[in-house]
Amino acid sequence: MATATVAISIGGAGIFFTWLTGKQARDDARASAREAREQERLENAYIGMLDMAERVGQWVRMVYPLWDTVPPRPVPAELPSLAEQAHTQALVNAFGSGDVRVRMKDWQDVVQDVLVTVQQIQWEEADRERYSEESPRRTLERLRGSERIAREALTDQVAVELGHRIA
Repeated sequence: MATATVAISIGGAGIFFTWLTGKQARDDARASAREAREQERLENAYIGMLDMAERVGQWVRMVYPLWDTVPPRPVPAELPSLAEQAHTQALVNAFGSGDVRVRMKDWQDVVQDVLVTVQQIQWEEADRERYSEESPRRTLERLRGSERIAREALTDQVAVELGHRIA
């Protein structure tokens, strides 16, 4: 009788440890799948943000050159729509790290300065008598470099976080 009890106990322990091992494997698989989904969301958010930043960067490089050329430079493509910008911002807010959000904000601040300066150029061109001492076109030239630097910092931070560069 004692041997039967011991055999049942050993058998029960074996069943328990087999179940426990299987449960741990299932839990690990679920955690790995969840981590892979989160990484994919992060990558998609960052790629969308960088795509938008590059398109805006191209626009900044081409809009209102300091000196026009003959023939004139091509007109820059339109900026991303407000809906697209909001969607990208929402993804980065949801999935982006604090460092990426800070660098995105820095870049957006420079782009905002560019937009204000472009508006000043348009006002001056509409009313030639309103020219100021400091030409907004010169200000725009300085801002082009600032935008590029801010965009590159954003890109570098994303590459580090995605494991494609070392910090």
